[in-house]
Amino acid sequence: MNSKLSKFYLLSFLLFSLANLSLHSATQQQAKGSISGRVIDAQGTPVYPATISIEGLTIGAYTNENGEYKLENIPSGKQTITISGIGVKPKKTAITVIANKTTEILDIEVDNSVSLSEVSVIGKSEARKQQEQAFAITVLDLKRAQVISIPLNRLLNNVSGVRVRQDGGVGSNYNFSLNGFSGNQVKFFLDGIPMDNFGPSFNLNNISTNMAERVEVYKGVLPVSLGADALGGAVNIVSRKDANYLDASYAIGSFNTHRAAINGAYTDSKTGFTVRANAFYNYSDNNYKVFAPIKDLNTNKIIDNRWVKRFHDNYEAGGIRLESGITNKSYADYLLAGVIVSKNDKDVQTGATMDAVYGGVKVKSESLIPSIRYKKDDLFTEGLSASFYGAYNSVNTFNIDTISRSYNWLGESIKDSTRGERAYTDSEIKNREWLSTANVSYMLDTHQSITLNHVFSSINRKIHDKVDPENESNKIPQKLTKNVTGLGWQIKYDRWNANVFGKLYNTNSSTYKRLDEYTENARLEKVKDSKTYFGYGAATTFFILPKLQAKLSYEQAYRLPESTEMFGDGLIQQRNPDLKAESSDNVNLGIAYEQHLNNEHILYFETNLIYRNTKDFILKGVSLTTDPTTAYENLGKVLTKGIEGGVKYRWKNLLHAGVNVTYQSIIDNQQFEKNSGSLVGEGIFEHISYKERLPNIPYFFANGDAGVLFQNVIIKNSELTLDYLFDYVQKYYLSFPGLGAKASKKVIPQQMSHDIALGYTLENGKYGFVLECTNITNEKLYDNYRLQKPGRAFNFKVRYFLR
Repeated sequence: MNSKLSKFYLLSFLLFSLANLSLHSATQQQAKGSISGRVIDAQGTPVYPATISIEGLTIGAYTNENGEYKLENIPSGKQTITISGIGVKPKKTAITVIANKTTEILDIEVDNSVSLSEVSVIGKSEARKQQEQAFAITVLDLKRAQVISIPLNRLLNNVSGVRVRQDGGVGSNYNFSLNGFSGNQVKFFLDGIPMDNFGPSFNLNNISTNMAERVEVYKGVLPVSLGADALGGAVNIVSRKDANYLDASYAIGSFNTHRAAINGAYTDSKTGFTVRANAFYNYSDNNYKVFAPIKDLNTNKIIDNRWVKRFHDNYEAGGIRLESGITNKSYADYLLAGVIVSKNDKDVQTGATMDAVYGGVKVKSESLIPSIRYKKDDLFTEGLSASFYGAYNSVNTFNIDTISRSYNWLGESIKDSTRGERAYTDSEIKNREWLSTANVSYMLDTHQSITLNHVFSSINRKIHDKVDPENESNKIPQKLTKNVTGLGWQIKYDRWNANVFGKLYNTNSSTYKRLDEYTENARLEKVKDSKTYFGYGAATTFFILPKLQAKLSYEQAYRLPESTEMFGDGLIQQRNPDLKAESSDNVNLGIAYEQHLNNEHILYFETNLIYRNTKDFILKGVSLTTDPTTAYENLGKVLTKGIEGGVKYRWKNLLHAGVNVTYQSIIDNQQFEKNSGSLVGEGIFEHISYKERLPNIPYFFANGDAGVLFQNVIIKNSELTLDYLFDYVQKYYLSFPGLGAKASKKVIPQQMSHDIALGYTLENGKYGFVLECTNITNEKLYDNYRLQKPGRAFNFKVRYFLR
């Protein structure tokens, strides 16, 4: 069966499912209604958060800061609602639901003076509700993680199909891989806002877990509301929505590592005035030991391999995200003006591989990003919602490489005849970007809604090099503009949830190319390009049983090249202005099951099958030379097949354990290629790496975690926690595994690491202390291009939390 026919049958099935849902909507929507009301305590104070659920149904919600709630899609007639929550004595109230109307319920008074042992929580968390969408999504609830010191990037490694691979220690470059897609193929969002050009500081390396409420990992199809040209998924970091809180933490650790974070919010309930702030500061010497090749600087030959300390790898970064405005007004749910200010100062110890050693190369950056955000539900009419985000990203990056010396891993150096260690430069790269995203959605009825989203970005790059001010290439401005428009239709029932969508992509670029390199006719030529693409897809989910959920999704997705891929980074990352947009047919099929036993034991299981047929796959490669660099190139066809699964167990709130396993076959599926104007001649040739596994990508890995919690240890209202994490990666090759002699291949070896953390909190979490040990067994751990990561390390964290 050819691919077009397969896509036709898959889409036909999804559309047939939606048609049946729509018919069911027409015949059943008259039988349901909504309720709204408020929960208060004996003093008349709003109770927040409290859980509101309908007895016997999988319908629930939380009260907001004003104690208000609203439940929709409730069968008409007599029902019973249950109010519960932490510190709230459960209460049941009989109600009557009127079809096609919202019934207002008088204030319900509850007793919130009970002890923790009396509490029985009923209903669904926001994370659980997100997990029940039609999309293949995994949600990390960070409430527990906020207590311990594990960074956000390491927590994400506990998601099946995810690998966060770093080049080294704190502040090093990282590569996020999801189901075989990596780098810019996977998009990052902060509260639904694209983070593509937030600057080098505001990223997974530096964002504190205390800043976020949860993280949503989409595997494949994305909601239209996120609006992006992601090829294989996205990560949406959802910041905390607490109206008033202060969360401050400080951690100190091995290699002179310091991490500080302050997160807080203040909201005046009468005026709606709001201030929100997230700030961080990170520093590390990163002087951990690595097992490295030692070069004789006089003969330029490798004499042996030994353990040495990194000597030029300091990292310092700080940033603040500040927003202020109004919330909960008749004309705006929120209207916030904001700014992100951040700075980055980084020593560069090595190149793309550890064969290169630098002693004076530095990279610095500074970002200033003013913004405005607006959102309003029920705008002008009930069911119409609109949101907008606009920003001007001003990011300056400084590459400094002016020392004429050669270094080895012992820290020894000699005078070198070449200028600079890698690329003689003292340059400033100015990136200026306008970014806006707008979203409008409308509820057609109690079950159907449509969403329209548009994302616009336009980045301009200019370069000035102090040591080469007359460089002709730096005098040519470079520009990249993108427009992504999406339209989606959603239909939702208690057991059904489905989406159909289409996306229009447009990109315009202006840059330069080097022609006839290394000849007497070598020259620069300005080039412009414009491309438009159309993608589409559908996703559906069905609860076979109340706790057994099936998901199916298909998408023809496009991902447009980023400015860093086309223009380079001016240092190690080389430019490629000829990059094409990559496209992929993505299919996800998943099953999830949750079982509650005696209201004490919770068992959760999920598994997903993935299929990706990608054209013009953008692959980041490395030149395996004595002075290695990286570059992005199109690989004609890539086929990905995989399976992932996970099991989680929880006993009360005292014990939890889980494990995830991922296997993915990612092969070069381009059998023939056409050469024209090549040194090896012209014509059609068999692709040398056909059916070979793609290099530098792990194909089998697993991770797990376990933890216990003890309450009222030594002191009342205290908690003692012990958490354990492990990570396993099967060995994989740095180059195509079938090419070259086996003895000469560079291998990222099989590895397993273990982390452990001991935490203690006082006064119901107001004060917290954590002692953590990572890589307990001091294993040699590698990630991208066989770059070694830190060995055994200790961290101690203190936290103050006030609500």
